[in-house]
Amino acid sequence: MVRKKRLIPKSRKRKVRRGVGLKARGLELGILFLALVFIVFIYSFVHRLWLTPASEKPMPVERKVVRVEVLNGCGIAGLAKKITDFLRIKGFDVVNVGNAESFEFPETIVVDRVGDMASAWSVARAIGVNNVIQQRDTDLLLEVTIILGKDYGDLEPLREILGGD
Repeated sequence: MVRKKRLIPKSRKRKVRRGVGLKARGLELGILFLALVFIVFIYSFVHRLWLTPASEKPMPVERKVVRVEVLNGCGIAGLAKKITDFLRIKGFDVVNVGNAESFEFPETIVVDRVGDMASAWSVARAIGVNNVIQQRDTDLLLEVTIILGKDYGDLEPLREILGGD
């Protein structure tokens, strides 16, 4: 008896492709890796948002806004305005700009007006002054007064903005 060969239609024949298995495996591994990264991200987000005790959460630091008055005590026109712009960039609230009672101040002075020397020293450091005094004045609605003296050109942080005036 002769065996008949069974014919398989072309559409049902398996085509053997080389390398397809490796590509598919690489794609599967890539998808698996991305899924793991996504799961870790979600876990971290949920843990930080809901599962971290309040005592471990960082407390927001409130930065006190220091209200400053800038007075020109040396007679150089426009100097108080330049210092005002500089202080505002540094985050201070300049609420008054004007002239001092005279233009004969030899040194720049930072004056604490409310008994908060820390605020006065923060302003003094910003403009490079070491001369800080305390003269309380409860009538003023500010914490610090700066009186610009004739030494304004020696103040290191201000040299750049004054441009050699």
